[in-house]
Amino acid sequence: MNVRLLLGVLLAFLLILAGCNKETDTAQHKKEKTKEGKIKIVEEKSYTLVDSITHDHVLSYSAVIKNESDKTLNVNDTTIKYVNKTGKVIDPHIIPNDPDVHLAPYILKPGEEGYISAEGIINKEPDTYDVKVKINPIKPASDVKSLKVKEDAMNQEKENHILHITGTATNNIKQSIEYILVGAAVYGKHDEFIGTTFQSEEAQLTPGKSISFDSTSSQIPDKELAKVKTYKVVASTYQE
Repeated sequence: MNVRLLLGVLLAFLLILAGCNKETDTAQHKKEKTKEGKIKIVEEKSYTLVDSITHDHVLSYSAVIKNESDKTLNVNDTTIKYVNKTGKVIDPHIIPNDPDVHLAPYILKPGEEGYISAEGIINKEPDTYDVKVKINPIKPASDVKSLKVKEDAMNQEKENHILHITGTATNNIKQSIEYILVGAAVYGKHDEFIGTTFQSEEAQLTPGKSISFDSTSSQIPDKELAKVKTYKVVASTYQE
Protein backbone atom coordinates (compact mmCIF):
# COMPACT_ATOMS: atom_id res chain seq x y z
CA MET A 1 0.00 0.00 0.00
CA ASN A 2 2.81 2.38 0.90
CA VAL A 3 4.62 1.44 -2.30
CA ARG A 4 1.52 2.23 -4.38
CA LEU A 5 1.12 5.55 -2.57
CA LEU A 6 4.76 6.40 -3.17
CA LEU A 7 4.47 5.55 -6.88
CA GLY A 8 1.34 7.67 -7.13
CA VAL A 9 3.04 10.65 -5.56
CA LEU A 10 6.05 10.21 -7.84
CA LEU A 11 3.84 9.97 -10.94
CA ALA A 12 1.92 13.10 -9.94
CA PHE A 13 5.20 14.96 -9.42
CA LEU A 14 6.46 13.92 -12.84
CA LEU A 15 3.21 15.06 -14.49
CA ILE A 16 3.42 18.45 -12.75
CA LEU A 17 7.07 18.79 -13.78
CA ALA A 18 6.21 17.94 -17.39
CA GLY A 19 3.40 20.50 -17.32
CA CYS A 20 5.75 23.17 -15.98
CA ASN A 21 8.29 22.40 -18.68
CA LYS A 22 5.57 22.57 -21.31
CA GLU A 23 4.43 25.95 -20.00
CA THR A 24 8.03 27.18 -19.92
CA ASP A 25 8.62 25.98 -23.48
CA THR A 26 5.38 27.61 -24.63
CA ALA A 27 6.27 30.88 -22.93
CA GLN A 28 9.75 30.79 -24.43
CA HIS A 29 8.28 30.05 -27.87
CA LYS A 30 5.88 32.96 -27.53
CA LYS A 31 8.72 35.21 -26.40
CA GLU A 32 10.85 34.20 -29.38
CA LYS A 33 7.91 34.58 -31.75
CA THR A 34 7.20 38.05 -30.36
CA LYS A 35 10.85 39.03 -30.67
CA GLU A 36 10.97 37.90 -34.29
CA GLY A 37 9.83 40.75 -36.51
CA LYS A 38 9.49 43.36 -33.77
CA ILE A 39 10.05 46.97 -34.83
CA LYS A 40 9.78 49.56 -32.07
CA ILE A 41 9.01 53.25 -32.53
CA VAL A 42 11.66 54.78 -30.27
CA GLU A 43 10.80 58.46 -30.78
CA GLU A 44 8.22 60.34 -32.84
CA LYS A 45 6.93 63.84 -33.58
CA SER A 46 4.15 65.24 -35.73
CA TYR A 47 3.53 68.81 -36.85
CA THR A 48 0.96 70.94 -38.63
CA LEU A 49 2.34 73.82 -40.69
CA VAL A 50 1.88 75.92 -43.82
CA ASP A 51 4.48 75.40 -46.54
CA SER A 52 6.44 78.65 -46.94
CA ILE A 53 6.63 78.27 -50.74
CA THR A 54 3.36 76.61 -51.85
CA HIS A 55 1.31 77.82 -48.85
CA ASP A 56 -0.30 74.38 -48.64
CA HIS A 57 -1.40 73.02 -45.28
CA VAL A 58 0.99 70.22 -44.41
CA LEU A 59 0.88 67.41 -41.87
CA SER A 60 4.34 66.02 -41.16
CA TYR A 61 5.54 63.04 -39.16
CA SER A 62 9.05 62.03 -38.06
CA ALA A 63 10.18 58.97 -36.13
CA VAL A 64 13.15 56.91 -35.07
CA ILE A 65 12.47 53.17 -35.26
CA LYS A 66 14.56 50.25 -34.01
CA ASN A 67 14.76 46.59 -35.00
CA GLU A 68 14.46 44.77 -31.68
CA SER A 69 14.29 41.32 -33.24
CA ASP A 70 17.14 38.93 -33.97
CA LYS A 71 16.46 39.04 -37.74
CA THR A 72 17.40 41.55 -40.45
CA LEU A 73 14.11 43.12 -41.59
CA ASN A 74 12.81 45.24 -44.47
CA VAL A 75 10.46 47.95 -43.18
CA ASN A 76 9.72 49.61 -46.53
CA ASP A 77 6.08 48.53 -46.26
CA THR A 78 5.23 51.26 -43.77
CA THR A 79 2.02 53.26 -44.03
CA ILE A 80 0.95 56.39 -42.17
CA LYS A 81 -2.52 57.87 -41.87
CA TYR A 82 -3.63 61.04 -40.13
CA VAL A 83 -6.96 60.58 -38.38
CA ASN A 84 -9.26 62.92 -36.47
CA LYS A 85 -10.49 62.39 -32.91
CA THR A 86 -13.24 60.03 -34.13
CA GLY A 87 -10.72 57.82 -35.92
CA LYS A 88 -11.59 58.83 -39.48
CA VAL A 89 -8.87 59.73 -41.97
CA ILE A 90 -8.58 63.52 -42.18
CA ASP A 91 -9.90 65.11 -45.37
CA PRO A 92 -10.79 62.69 -48.19
CA HIS A 93 -8.91 65.01 -50.56
CA ILE A 94 -5.55 64.52 -48.88
CA ILE A 95 -2.81 64.46 -51.49
CA PRO A 96 -1.69 61.72 -51.77
CA ASN A 97 -4.28 59.47 -50.10
CA ASP A 98 -1.41 57.81 -48.26
CA PRO A 99 1.14 60.46 -47.23
CA ASP A 100 4.63 60.12 -48.70
CA VAL A 101 6.73 57.95 -46.41
CA HIS A 102 10.53 57.99 -46.61
CA LEU A 103 12.73 55.57 -44.69
CA ALA A 104 16.51 55.51 -44.37
CA PRO A 105 17.72 52.90 -44.05
CA TYR A 106 14.71 50.72 -44.85
CA ILE A 107 16.52 47.45 -44.17
CA LEU A 108 17.49 47.19 -40.51
CA LYS A 109 19.88 44.73 -38.94
CA PRO A 110 19.18 43.54 -35.37
CA GLY A 111 19.58 46.47 -32.99
CA GLU A 112 19.85 49.00 -35.82
CA GLU A 113 17.83 52.24 -35.96
CA GLY A 114 16.16 53.84 -38.97
CA TYR A 115 14.57 57.21 -39.64
CA ILE A 116 11.08 57.97 -40.97
CA SER A 117 10.09 61.23 -42.67
CA ALA A 118 6.52 61.62 -43.92
CA GLU A 119 4.27 64.42 -45.07
CA GLY A 120 0.81 64.92 -46.55
CA ILE A 121 -0.97 67.94 -48.01
CA ILE A 122 -4.55 68.73 -47.04
CA ASN A 123 -7.08 71.34 -48.13
CA LYS A 124 -7.33 73.21 -44.86
CA GLU A 125 -5.77 73.44 -41.44
CA PRO A 126 -6.87 70.38 -39.45
CA ASP A 127 -8.39 70.18 -36.00
CA THR A 128 -6.95 67.82 -33.41
CA TYR A 129 -5.54 64.73 -35.10
CA ASP A 130 -3.62 61.55 -34.39
CA VAL A 131 -1.09 59.59 -36.43
CA LYS A 132 -1.58 55.89 -37.15
CA VAL A 133 1.63 54.12 -38.15
CA LYS A 134 1.61 50.57 -39.53
CA ILE A 135 4.95 48.82 -40.03
CA ASN A 136 4.96 45.45 -41.80
CA PRO A 137 8.48 44.06 -41.41
CA ILE A 138 9.56 41.24 -43.71
CA LYS A 139 12.77 39.34 -44.32
CA PRO A 140 14.64 41.27 -47.02
CA ALA A 141 15.68 39.97 -50.43
CA SER A 142 18.63 42.34 -50.47
CA ASP A 143 21.34 43.25 -48.00
CA VAL A 144 21.95 46.67 -46.43
CA LYS A 145 25.43 48.15 -46.58
CA SER A 146 26.42 51.12 -44.46
CA LEU A 147 28.52 53.79 -46.16
CA LYS A 148 31.18 55.89 -44.50
CA VAL A 149 30.00 59.43 -43.71
CA LYS A 150 32.48 62.27 -43.31
CA GLU A 151 32.60 66.07 -43.41
CA ASP A 152 28.99 66.14 -42.19
CA ALA A 153 27.45 69.38 -40.99
CA MET A 154 24.08 70.91 -40.14
CA ASN A 155 22.73 74.26 -41.29
CA GLN A 156 19.42 76.03 -41.71
CA GLU A 157 18.08 77.93 -44.69
CA LYS A 158 15.98 80.22 -42.53
CA GLU A 159 14.30 82.26 -45.27
CA ASN A 160 12.84 79.05 -46.76
CA HIS A 161 12.50 77.20 -43.43
CA ILE A 162 14.64 74.27 -44.62
CA LEU A 163 16.98 72.19 -42.48
CA HIS A 164 20.04 70.67 -44.19
CA ILE A 165 22.29 67.82 -43.04
CA THR A 166 25.16 67.73 -45.54
CA GLY A 167 28.32 65.69 -45.97
CA THR A 168 29.96 63.06 -48.15
CA ALA A 169 29.24 59.35 -48.38
CA THR A 170 32.05 57.00 -49.40
CA ASN A 171 31.58 53.61 -51.02
CA ASN A 172 33.57 51.54 -48.55
CA ILE A 173 32.38 48.14 -49.83
CA LYS A 174 33.88 45.92 -52.50
CA GLN A 175 31.11 46.32 -55.10
CA SER A 176 30.00 49.31 -57.15
CA ILE A 177 26.76 50.91 -56.00
CA GLU A 178 23.96 52.66 -57.87
CA TYR A 179 22.25 54.79 -55.26
CA ILE A 180 22.39 55.98 -51.66
CA LEU A 181 19.83 56.72 -48.97
CA VAL A 182 20.58 59.29 -46.29
CA GLY A 183 18.54 59.72 -43.13
CA ALA A 184 19.11 61.88 -40.08
CA ALA A 185 17.46 62.65 -36.77
CA VAL A 186 17.78 66.05 -35.09
CA TYR A 187 17.62 66.85 -31.38
CA GLY A 188 17.44 69.81 -29.01
CA LYS A 189 19.95 70.79 -26.34
CA HIS A 190 18.36 68.38 -23.85
CA ASP A 191 18.44 65.51 -26.40
CA GLU A 192 14.73 65.89 -27.08
CA PHE A 193 13.73 64.48 -30.47
CA ILE A 194 12.61 67.16 -32.96
CA GLY A 195 12.44 65.59 -36.41
CA THR A 196 14.12 63.84 -39.33
CA THR A 197 15.64 64.63 -42.72
CA PHE A 198 15.85 62.43 -45.83
CA GLN A 199 17.57 62.11 -49.20
CA SER A 200 17.52 59.49 -51.93
CA GLU A 201 20.16 59.88 -54.63
CA GLU A 202 21.29 57.92 -57.67
CA ALA A 203 25.03 57.42 -57.28
CA GLN A 204 27.19 55.37 -59.61
CA LEU A 205 30.08 54.83 -57.24
CA THR A 206 32.93 52.39 -57.65
CA PRO A 207 34.70 51.17 -54.49
CA GLY A 208 36.48 54.01 -52.70
CA LYS A 209 34.62 56.81 -54.49
CA SER A 210 32.60 59.47 -52.66
CA ILE A 211 29.58 61.66 -53.34
CA SER A 212 28.23 64.68 -51.51
CA PHE A 213 24.75 64.54 -50.00
CA ASP A 214 22.19 67.03 -48.75
CA SER A 215 19.52 65.48 -46.53
CA THR A 216 16.73 67.99 -45.94
CA SER A 217 13.43 68.73 -44.26
CA SER A 218 11.05 71.63 -44.85
CA GLN A 219 8.38 70.10 -42.62
CA ILE A 220 9.53 71.27 -39.18
CA PRO A 221 7.94 74.46 -37.77
CA ASP A 222 10.20 77.47 -37.19
CA LYS A 223 9.83 77.39 -33.40
CA GLU A 224 11.01 73.76 -33.39
CA LEU A 225 13.82 74.42 -35.86
CA ALA A 226 15.17 77.06 -33.48
CA LYS A 227 15.65 74.34 -30.84
CA VAL A 228 17.80 72.06 -33.03
CA LYS A 229 21.31 71.58 -31.64
CA THR A 230 22.57 68.09 -32.54
CA TYR A 231 21.94 65.33 -35.07
CA LYS A 232 22.68 61.74 -36.08
CA VAL A 233 23.09 60.84 -39.76
CA VAL A 234 23.47 57.55 -41.63
CA ALA A 235 24.07 56.70 -45.30
CA SER A 236 23.36 53.31 -46.82
CA THR A 237 22.92 51.32 -50.01
CA TYR A 238 21.49 47.91 -50.85
CA GLN A 239 22.97 44.92 -52.64
CA GLU A 240 20.79 42.29 -54.31
